[in-house]
Amino acid sequence: MRPEITDRFYRVYTGQAVDRVPDIEFGYWPQTIRRWQGEGLGKEIELTEEESRECFPERLDLHMGFEPEGFTIWPDTQMYPKFEVEIIEKKESSVIMRGADGVISERYLSDSDASSIPHNIASPVETPADWEALKQRYSLDHPERKFPYPQDRIDAARQAVADGKMIKCFVVGMYAQLRNWMGVENLSLAFYDYPEMIRDMMKTWTDLIVAQIDGYPADLPIDMMDWWEDMAGRNGPLVSPSMFREVMIPGYQRIMDAVRRRGCALGIVDSDGDPSALVNDWMSTGVNIMFPLEVAAGCDPMQWRERFGLDMCIRGGLDKRVVPEGAAAIRKEFERIRPAFEQGKFIPHLDHLVPPEISLDAYRRYLDIKREFIGK
Repeated sequence: MRPEITDRFYRVYTGQAVDRVPDIEFGYWPQTIRRWQGEGLGKEIELTEEESRECFPERLDLHMGFEPEGFTIWPDTQMYPKFEVEIIEKKESSVIMRGADGVISERYLSDSDASSIPHNIASPVETPADWEALKQRYSLDHPERKFPYPQDRIDAARQAVADGKMIKCFVVGMYAQLRNWMGVENLSLAFYDYPEMIRDMMKTWTDLIVAQIDGYPADLPIDMMDWWEDMAGRNGPLVSPSMFREVMIPGYQRIMDAVRRRGCALGIVDSDGDPSALVNDWMSTGVNIMFPLEVAAGCDPMQWRERFGLDMCIRGGLDKRVVPEGAAAIRKEFERIRPAFEQGKFIPHLDHLVPPEISLDAYRRYLDIKREFIGK
């Protein structure tokens, strides 16, 4: 724990003195941004076309008044070389194409509200032979790999440390990366059909991340490890707890050990759905912030606090579905989570991206009530 860090985010979750929790949220669906642009947002801030298609446009966050969450470093875990982008079939309103990641998907040309998410058709890995071919693209010594880290980013990170900022390291998680390579269905079967391949995939991904972390200059701290997993649905995790412990925890442990050697005190995991069956195992490795606690999937901050105790930190946990219902419903939702919030180590915000059902006026009404609740 670094007491000199001034970020409210870090101080809240490490139990240090702080005037209030930070005012943060978790992005927007691009469809929501496009709706808001038609409701007056475009007169206040001119977003580029690219920004209007993002889930996390930084300039929009700043416009909304949200606070930064430290300085992020990104290990270079990309594949080299990437696949050649290839149009396989053109349709009236979509194309079937192979992306740079090797995934064949149908992508919609109109990017309309109902069809902006690509439909994946085939993944680059289905068999052990496929994996052996893809594995070569993740070698540690490929000349394009940014290793060691680019000097300008190292200099910026050192300046952030000098300014009292939290340094966080973001990675795609153990399950999420395998899902990117295989797709959910193929991966689910491969845990049982090709267990040795799965273990090798986990080890390859872990080796790459650990090598990158260990390659940073010795004076660069890492204060929080940020994991993106998305490995649960409303009925529970997509991997059994026993399989999670057997196959995934060793990689988590190695990576968390690597960042702990740099002073890491926090680990946060982003998983949709209800991953509560895995929380104790995550916490055993040092991943201690659970996020975003989707209420529609049955996640309840009060129940989680009673079940996992104060060592488990909470980020999110507010039901986004109440926002269009008006001020009274929003205030009721804040009162619902108040007992857990007052126990500490809880930063409340909506339990996922802002959906397009929420108007700009409704969102601002929600923010006013939240800021009153947190004392901003």
